[in-house]
Amino acid sequence: MTRRLAGFMIDCNEGTLAGARTFWSAALGLPVTDPDEGEEGRYAVLGAAAGGWHVEVQMVGHESRLHLDIEADDIDAESELLCALGAVRVANPHRRWWVLQAPTGHRFCVVRKREAESPGPPRSVADPGHRSTLVALVIDCNGDLEPALAFWSAALGRAVADPDQDGDGRYGELATAADEPFVLLQRVEHPPRVHLDIETDDLDAEVARLESLGATKVEFRRRWWVMQAPTGHRFCVVRQQPAKAALPLNAWPRQP
Repeated sequence: MTRRLAGFMIDCNEGTLAGARTFWSAALGLPVTDPDEGEEGRYAVLGAAAGGWHVEVQMVGHESRLHLDIEADDIDAESELLCALGAVRVANPHRRWWVLQAPTGHRFCVVRKREAESPGPPRSVADPGHRSTLVALVIDCNGDLEPALAFWSAALGRAVADPDQDGDGRYGELATAADEPFVLLQRVEHPPRVHLDIETDDLDAEVARLESLGATKVEFRRRWWVMQAPTGHRFCVVRQQPAKAALPLNAWPRQP
């Protein structure tokens, strides 16, 4: 049996599908490849992110959040293995995928294998003012990182690259390829969730660009900005990460 982290879904409870896909396409520098998958006004597919990750926007009835998709060639057998690790089954919509809840409190899905996607070329302009790209998927955990790292390492089939990045028990890192975003775990005080990090070579310019798209500043923390998308999601804008120098960067025009 094979499994892999297929990507993530951006679950949106605020606004419209058109507004959500427009914001996240522009924020992440990924094209809209299907504006209304299934013609139900519920799903929009964006182009593959670095590492070939599938990215999709979904309108939902629950609170806005991100959830991970794990891809498997046998979703029933895979869900049984994940339950043995401590997850619990929640639902099996249309018998096409499994919704599970991790022992860390996160909802995620086990989906059937898709055809491999190749990331498209990054956006570019003749005279770029700054550059940015999706650099990390961060699993925020309300509790001790050690058991959280054990579960997500086994669930995603990725080794623990660093169990304690800063020596304070706050950040752990799972193994990723040089050409895909980080997968990080963070110990937090708020409820469990997943958030994105966007890296940039000009923090102020990228924050201004995202504000022009409808995002708002929440808080500056030491070296990065926490922002809120018009879809209700919190995300971070961080400085470029030397360990991910192989990630292709989108180029943006200078702000007037």
